[in-house]
Amino acid sequence: MAVPLVTRRRVAPPRAVEFGTLHETLLITGVTTILVIRTQLWLTHYPQLGGRGLHIAHLLWGGLFMLASIGLLLTFLGRPVRRTAAIVGGIGFGFFIDELGKFITEDNNYFYRPAAALIYLIFIGLFMLTRAMQRRERFGPRDELVNAVDLLGEAARHDLDEAERREALALIDRADPAEPLVAPLRALFEGLEPRPLSAPNAAARTVAAVRRGWSRFAAWPGFAALVSWVFGIWALLSVLGVVELVFSVGVELGHAHRGYVSDRIGDLAFVNVASLTSSMLSAVLVAHGVLELRRGRRAGAYRSFERALLVAIFVTQVLAFVESQFGAVFGLGIDLLLLVALRSLQAGDRAQGSAAGSGATSRSRSLPGSKSGSATTVTPQRSPSA
Repeated sequence: MAVPLVTRRRVAPPRAVEFGTLHETLLITGVTTILVIRTQLWLTHYPQLGGRGLHIAHLLWGGLFMLASIGLLLTFLGRPVRRTAAIVGGIGFGFFIDELGKFITEDNNYFYRPAAALIYLIFIGLFMLTRAMQRRERFGPRDELVNAVDLLGEAARHDLDEAERREALALIDRADPAEPLVAPLRALFEGLEPRPLSAPNAAARTVAAVRRGWSRFAAWPGFAALVSWVFGIWALLSVLGVVELVFSVGVELGHAHRGYVSDRIGDLAFVNVASLTSSMLSAVLVAHGVLELRRGRRAGAYRSFERALLVAIFVTQVLAFVESQFGAVFGLGIDLLLLVALRSLQAGDRAQGSAAGSGATSRSRSLPGSKSGSATTVTPQRSPSA
């Protein structure tokens, strides 16, 4: 049966429904690549590839990986290729951006101190950009339809599984029913026989086991109290660090800026003052969250904890990267783990609230004495004198 196609004016290209995951894969791969490079160079005492006046910078390897990623996207079709290109491109971007210090200084200084903070800011900016793109607007009916058509490629390669078939049908359900392709596509996907699900590999089983373990741990009744104690200890250590750094209380610091080894506030540099101020702000927010928790206001407490972590991640850690370069990775890792734990708590509370709300609604729809669960109808009685 011929499908009439209507010619329309040029509009913005449709977005892939998985673009958020692809963007985040690229960023995570890039960050991992930088950490691997820096660790390998530190362990091998920063060797140089080349000789006799030549030095093959790993920026060139970054260009090679990014070219390979572009080549994959220009040559092959399908979702697996896009995922591979995101990983390869992330490796290339990591190699490229790691040498930022060499290309913003006159003397090609790879160890330029602010370079680590600038790299960190670049990744934060890219992450916020992709999140803004995901939240800007929902996918339109045209996006849904084009993504459903894209899944036909999986069927043509005999690689369409049941989950992807259900995804395609859901995309078609959200498309515009007036589109001439909707009905034929629905019939086509409903008639397709998906490939049988294969047994998950070792990596998939490991990830699933970690997720199940984390879910059980987050459901533990003492998890909320434990997280609160952890936040309290984190805030206390931040305050002690502020006191020690400003007043040099009995600890000899080394390899720090001049402001960090002086006990005079007037000698502190701007970076030092900003770092101490942001640390104190995080500590105050955590203290407010602890008070809210003692008053039984869990949602307000978690919001305060989250704001404290966001201040630490987006302000304090930037300044920490300026001060100690990639030595700040450990502190950033702790902040991110705390943020993940906090988000798990918030998600659990929302799920419990939704379950309680649905239960209350279902109970309010039935009256006592109703066998079928529906409202009992009361018929007015006639008066005997009527």
